[in-house]
Amino acid sequence: MQDVDQLPPVKQGLWFFAGVTTCHVHIVRHHTLYGTGDADDPPELARDREVECYYIRFDKPHTPVPWQDGGAALSLREAVFLAERRLGPVVCWAD
Repeated sequence: MQDVDQLPPVKQGLWFFAGVTTCHVHIVRHHTLYGTGDADDPPELARDREVECYYIRFDKPHTPVPWQDGGAALSLREAVFLAERRLGPVVCWAD
């Protein structure tokens, strides 16, 4: 997913880790929805698909990886919803 981390955000903002520490959240647009790669999963989940999608990336304090995976969505609206659901009730979007 390193190529996803290099994409410019289409939406970005801040969230509060543990309700106190300010952290970043980005939503990026990509052309490939990555599958699980697991042979036990149904083919529609296991294989990569060429489709416009949005990945949620966020940072947390004191982690060795700069960006954490927040999931993927097929629309920007859905990605915003997923980010807010995962990161807590207060996400302050810049745009």
